Parts: sequence; C-alpha cells; structure tokens
Amino acid sequence: MSSWDVWPVGVECDEFRSLHLARCQRCADSFASSSGGEVDDWADSHWCDAELAALLGLVDVRRAA
Repeated sequence: MSSWDVWPVGVECDEFRSLHLARCQRCADSFASSSGGEVDDWADSHWCDAELAALLGLVDVRRAA
C-alpha cells in the first residue's frame, strides 16, 4: 500500500535516481531531495494553496463528465 492511499501528501523513494519524492494529491505540489528527512519534513509541513486545489478539482470533475 502506498502512502498516497492514506494521506494527501505521499512520500516514496526513487532508487534509480537516489531521490526521495513527496507529492500532494490535492494541489499537485511536489518536493524532491536526496535526503529522506528533508522530504518527510516538507510533507509534514505542507499546506495546500486553496485556490489552486479548487481549480484542480474543477479540472478533475470536467474530465469525469
């Protein structure tokens, strides 16, 4: 199970590039670093841009229609 199935900000490791990645499902913001601690800190402190998240939500609704 991926962390994206549980929390809005998911964290994973890209072993090929030696990067840790965090991505927000609500606003599509992301952060990458070779340091897992930096990525975890970003994920824990991330706040969505409410306007951007609302606009992205409209795009998803229109695609589903």
